[in-house]
Amino acid sequence: MNLPYQYLSRLGRSSILCAAKGASIHTFDLDAGNSFLSSWTHPLAKKSGNGEPQETNQEGQEDQKLDEQESGQRPSKKRKLNAEKKPSGAEEGTSQADTGTVEAAETATAAAAANGNGKKKQKPESRVQGPEIPFVALMTATEDGRYLVAVTGQDKTLWVLEHDGKGVLKELSQRVMPKRPSSIAITPDGNNILSADKFGDVYSLPLIPTATPPPEATSTRSTPSSAAPAPSFKLAANRLTVHSQRNLRALEEQERILASRKDSPAAKESTPGFKHEPILGHVSMLTALALAVSADGKPYIITADRDEHIRVSRGIPQAHVIENYCLGHEAFLNALCVPASRPDVLLSGGGDDELFVWDWKDARLRGKTDLLRHVREIVPGAGQVAVSQLLSYDVDERCHVLAVCERVPAIFIFELLPDTSLKHVQTLRLQGNPLNALVITRREASPTLILATDPQQQKPTVSSGGSDDTATQAGEDTPMAEPTRSLLLYERDETGNWVEKGGVQDVADGDLDVSRKELETILYTVENLRKNEFAEEAEAGSAVP
Repeated sequence: MNLPYQYLSRLGRSSILCAAKGASIHTFDLDAGNSFLSSWTHPLAKKSGNGEPQETNQEGQEDQKLDEQESGQRPSKKRKLNAEKKPSGAEEGTSQADTGTVEAAETATAAAAANGNGKKKQKPESRVQGPEIPFVALMTATEDGRYLVAVTGQDKTLWVLEHDGKGVLKELSQRVMPKRPSSIAITPDGNNILSADKFGDVYSLPLIPTATPPPEATSTRSTPSSAAPAPSFKLAANRLTVHSQRNLRALEEQERILASRKDSPAAKESTPGFKHEPILGHVSMLTALALAVSADGKPYIITADRDEHIRVSRGIPQAHVIENYCLGHEAFLNALCVPASRPDVLLSGGGDDELFVWDWKDARLRGKTDLLRHVREIVPGAGQVAVSQLLSYDVDERCHVLAVCERVPAIFIFELLPDTSLKHVQTLRLQGNPLNALVITRREASPTLILATDPQQQKPTVSSGGSDDTATQAGEDTPMAEPTRSLLLYERDETGNWVEKGGVQDVADGDLDVSRKELETILYTVENLRKNEFAEEAEAGSAVP
């Protein structure tokens, strides 16, 4: 299908625009009529496009079985019986007693899931797993525009592409991270990449990897949550200490998995063979990362997580030192923004109804702005908001903030006043859901707003409360037309509002065989950060002594 563009980045201060489409990155020259220059495509996507079969990872399934046994769960043999519902009499050592044990365990599990009123609480259906296609999830470029750093989410790979100055990107390195990166940044000196992952850790990697292998021991000054490797699993029993056929089968299964793990090439590659220093960590999924500089010129790293925490840490090499926490959010965080013209201010958003404005150095909340009220002008039945991006830009010596909300066909623009309050100045209605935004400011010309949109999305909905009749409401300014372009360009009129000035013609390169359901699973992930009632009850239970 014709995929939309999902992520945007500018190469330094040049006129070269990088737009990610599926597993490809296209470059355009904005000063040459938005002409297409070149493209880079993930090698796996090239193989998939040629019809070559993709390998399946069997060892990952075996590791999962062993991890379950390490954590005290039932052995994999029982899980197989559950999946088949009925044990096979031909299997060695299988008896009716074993079957009864499995059925009793299932009955006990079902009873434990019931609430006090005798009604079984239905756990929400887990979201559909996305296709194994390495979509480009993140991009950022160095200040000089010589290098572009990209992340493909499905394979957890961090790519460094070299720019030749004419829009051509050449692969310089690829590094598979321990966990899937959720946010990246490049240090101001352009020498290091900061990669935050979903496990809660932030790693520092050299932009240009060294030719020599890294030392086995990393710095001990930082102690993130996953810096220490997990202890190797050892069998707690042997064939002389087991007392039943069932335990013997479980022991044999563990021995088989351990043997396959030792013999597999992946065991030797479990630790990345490149320099990656853990510098800080959270105890929750990291969702956003921003760099800031204090008034006295000291660097800081600001990170946010799913558990409503904003942490302010000192810059490298003292990232292990926590300066303060900005606390006050009641829902997940997903977006951070430190305006270049107001480096003392931090804006944050996520699952709360408001945007928060902070004095991040003193951990002081300066104010809130109701975002849900403006969202309801587009989606009248909206009950919650999921902020996917916060972006700042300066026009006429005024600082503006742009907010993008997931599955809301509009862009919300605010002015950051001198007293750090936010003043709503425009709601830019769109015909499709915005996926990413980029503002390009130049001294010689007026600023340009570039939006990557999903023109073929279904009727807009917002978490809970979205109504089906909002499709016409969202596009009431301009009737819905046949979707032809995903990249839209906007310029400011005489009143200072953004108005559409055409778009960039889509390039067929990068289209993949992906269903609409699979595509939405990849593109719309922010609302999945919101905790359901089961997660909240688990946290409440863990807090009780």
